[in-house]
Formats: sequence, C-alpha cells, structure tokens
Amino acid sequence: MNFKDRVVINQNLEHLVNNTNYNVLRNECIHRNMLSQTMVSRIESIAPDEITRHKKLFEKITKRGPKAFDTLLNICQQHFAKAYMILKPYSNEGQMHSTHNSQRVRSVSCNVAPKVYSFRAPGDVEDGKMGKNLASNVLVEESKCVLQVYPDTLPVTFSVRLCTGPAETHPKVPAYPMKSRNRGVVLIINIITFDNNSHTIRNGADIDGRNLISVFQQLGFVVFYYQDITNHEYLDLVHQLKESEHLSCDCFVFYILSHGDHRKGSDFIFLRDNSILRVENILTEFNTVNCKRLVRKPKLFFISICRGLQSDQGAIRSAMDTEHDGMMDPNKPLLSNIATYCDMLVCYATVPGFAAHRDTNTGSWFVESMCKIWSEHAHDTDVETLMKLVGEHAASYRTETAALQTICTEQRGFFKQLYLNPGYYELPTEI
Repeated sequence: MNFKDRVVINQNLEHLVNNTNYNVLRNECIHRNMLSQTMVSRIESIAPDEITRHKKLFEKITKRGPKAFDTLLNICQQHFAKAYMILKPYSNEGQMHSTHNSQRVRSVSCNVAPKVYSFRAPGDVEDGKMGKNLASNVLVEESKCVLQVYPDTLPVTFSVRLCTGPAETHPKVPAYPMKSRNRGVVLIINIITFDNNSHTIRNGADIDGRNLISVFQQLGFVVFYYQDITNHEYLDLVHQLKESEHLSCDCFVFYILSHGDHRKGSDFIFLRDNSILRVENILTEFNTVNCKRLVRKPKLFFISICRGLQSDQGAIRSAMDTEHDGMMDPNKPLLSNIATYCDMLVCYATVPGFAAHRDTNTGSWFVESMCKIWSEHAHDTDVETLMKLVGEHAASYRTETAALQTICTEQRGFFKQLYLNPGYYELPTEI
C-alpha cells in the first residue's frame, strides 16, 4: 500500500472503526486473501478488547500489498456505506469529472440542511455563546486529528496557466507580496457525511475536494485537507496550524464545504457531529488579535454552504442602501495600530436566504466555476476580479426548474490587489 493510502486510513481510523463491523471486516479480509487466518489470530491474541482489535486490523491492512486499499474500498462499498464514503474521495477509481458547458441543464442537489433541526446543540447559538461553550468542551474530548500536509499530488482536471513574471499592478493600488517560495497555505474542510444521518450525504462533494486540492497545489500552496471532522477536531486543527511554522507564508486560504443556513444575520455551518460552526467565529480565529502570524497578510475565506432554503428563480428584488457618516478630527494624529479585521476577503457560494447548488457528477457550481476561472486567469488577474468572473460563470448555470445562484463576496480591509503569480518565484536577494 502506498504512503498516501496509509495516511488516509490512519487519519480516518476512528471514523472507520465506528462505521464498520469487526467480524464482517475480519471475515472479508480472510475471504479475499488480504489477511491470513494466522495474522488475524495473532491480532486477537494480543488485543485485549474488540475496539483495539478493530484498530489493529486496519493497521494491519495498511501494511499489506499494493491492492489492499482497493480491496478495502470494495469491502466497504458492499458492506459499509459510510466507511466507503470516507475512503472514496481518495481512491483512484475512474477519472475526475470536468464539465464546462454552461448551456447544459443541471439536476439540482443543494448544500442545504433538512428543514427540521436544532440550533441549540451543543451550545447556545442565539445568545452568542457557541464559541465559548465549544472552546470549553474541546478540553473534555481529546481530538485525534494531526496537522499534516496533503501527502500526494492529484491528477489535473483544471490545468493552471503559469505566468512568466509578476503581474502588472494598478499604479494607485499596491499589491500584496506574492513572489516567495512560501507562496501560501490552504486549509480545506469538506463535510460529506454526518453522524446519525442528521443531514443528507453531500454527493459530488468528493469531486470538489479533489479539484480544490489539485488547483491549489498547482498554484504553489501547501494544502491541508480534512474530511468529515467534528467540532473538537476542527478546533484542534486550527490550533495546530496557528502554532505551526506553515503560516510564515505570503497568503492564507480557508475553504469549507458543508450544509449550512443563515439565521438572524448569522451564517452557520454543520460539521460531521452536527455541531454548529459560525462563520464569524472562523474569521475571529484568524484576525489580527488572535493570529499574529497573518498580520498584514491576505486572508481568503471561501464558504461553500447554503444560506437558506429558498431557490433563486431570478425575481427582481429591490435593495436598500444604508449610510453611516462620521467626522474625523483633522487635528488628531493618525493612530499606528492595526484594525482587528483587515486584509480579509470572504467569498460565499450564494447570498443570504438562498440555496447553493451541487451537481452529483461534477461538484458544486461555486467550486467548479472557481477552479475553472482561477486555472485560466490567475496568471494575470487579481483575486477580486477573479471572483467577479467566477460569479458571472456560476450565474450562467440553471437547474431543471430554472433556479440559479449568485455568489457573494465581502472584503474587510482588503485594500490591496492580490495576484497569485502561479509559477513565478522571486529569487532571494544575496547578502
């Protein structure tokens, strides 16, 4: 078994144990000649309990031949649907799908949660106490997630055009530095299945994960990819990342895909254990107060969730403008401090109140459009303009009922241009 497949099994060991039956897996491994009766008997003789045996059985599988991963995948496909969905995004079955025909009619599959659910567990969201409650809970339950760079390079579906030199910037708008070998870090969290079937499986989301990994790898980013994690695991991973040296980079990207909703002006994301993660809490983790390593560095956040249940049929709606005027005393000296929220660009798959659509064969409209546009234009176009092009492309899709989707971006002190400069690295100055 290759290194990548071993890492996948080890990173998801707890989930695999919880979603498989030991006796069935044991018998299938023997029947398919992946393990011998002697190997299994040795495991059972040294393991004191069934859970330990279960874990050691998976560990033994990782040490078998080159076809062991495919055999395990086939066993799970036949007997353990959830375990199969955990492993499938990493398998080599078939080729990745890529469709760019904007004229086609797509079947609708929304990143939307069922209508009946509670926003009260495991913390008090409406009172704004979710972040505090979850932070205290994480001390009780130990997380098993380990921060690790995605171990392999994935096949290319969207081929990123490389540039031969740094992009030409606007004379009046400076650009963020994006020329070093430490180009950037991206943390991708993809929630596909949910405990106790609390939400529908996000079919097609595995394709989103592979496409994003491939595109960001080509852009020169260090990729961290995690699937179907709990709130405790999320908090632990963020803590590990913020304490690591990986954030000594030019740019940071946070990408999360799951079911979600928008209530009372706040966006919520569901994690695997049905816990609720607020978008605002994500931004807080990486602001200038809580993440010193990213001060004055561009931070991009991509939120691929539904923000409501309503399908956008394109009805004309009026918008209200609000103004807030203030006066600055010209006699006071300028402050030297830095804003809590700055250098942030937040991009949502859709606007508040509306559903985000996902094709079961090609992935989310938002992700597919972004991978296509970034691959073709990141070599000479700044990120904010790229997202305008992404929005235009995604808006060309329609479901069978003529529903569409409008992406939404928000900048918080993102005053410079950000060119990704794929393929270009400035040589360090010799001393």
